[in-house]
Amino acid sequence: MGNVEANRQLAHKIVETWSIDVGGDVDPFFNLFHDDATFTTMAQKGMLPILAGTLDKKGFRDWVYKETRVSATKLKVEGITADENRLALEASSDMVVNGNSYQNCYHWLFEIRDGKISAARFYLDTLFAKKAIEWVEEAEEAARTNLKKSVN
Repeated sequence: MGNVEANRQLAHKIVETWSIDVGGDVDPFFNLFHDDATFTTMAQKGMLPILAGTLDKKGFRDWVYKETRVSATKLKVEGITADENRLALEASSDMVVNGNSYQNCYHWLFEIRDGKISAARFYLDTLFAKKAIEWVEEAEEAARTNLKKSVN
């Protein structure tokens, strides 16, 4: 059986380690998850092609890594509900992505096994998230263009 208080503390650790500076280390966040963990964003594939549906740990890590190369991820705990094997976390973000303000609200549901997360389901404003993904991709393209200019 799980431990409710440990799961409440895990909620704070999730937000702390998912708040990553530009270019920062994503591994402390992903160390909270089992290697076989799944990450499901509750959205239609047409709305969020990169994130909608279920990703494995590597697939979700690749996205978080990509995002944190061009913007800092800043999150805040808004509410926690924990039981023995599940954790519901309400959070908000306050970020700047490619010069644009991105403030979204989230509800994350985590399944806990042996003190680590085995499954995560994410609920968020998908229309706004779609725009933020576009901003990340624009920032990546600008960085590639600047790199090419500096090499030439």
